[in-house]
Amino acid sequence: MNFYKTTKWIRKRSIILKRDKYECRECKRYGKVREAKVVHHIYPLEIFLELALININLLSLCSTCHESMHIRKSHELTRKGIEWTNRIGPPHSLKAEK
Repeated sequence: MNFYKTTKWIRKRSIILKRDKYECRECKRYGKVREAKVVHHIYPLEIFLELALININLLSLCSTCHESMHIRKSHELTRKGIEWTNRIGPPHSLKAEK
């Protein structure tokens, strides 16, 4: 089953968008207000499945900022994506949070 179609993900996505007031958190860092429609896994889902539903690993983004976080085909993080991993800490420290 596709993770992004599960009830758990759909609920979690809604919670994160509400938490972030439907605003792109990357744009907000630069004083811009842009509607967020994507919830991004800071540590990629394909590599860190155990962090899939951890709040601190999730962030609301506009589609432009989301595309700038990682290379789609390889899931390799870009400089911006790496900056976010540095902000939240190493993956092993996130597992206790929900």
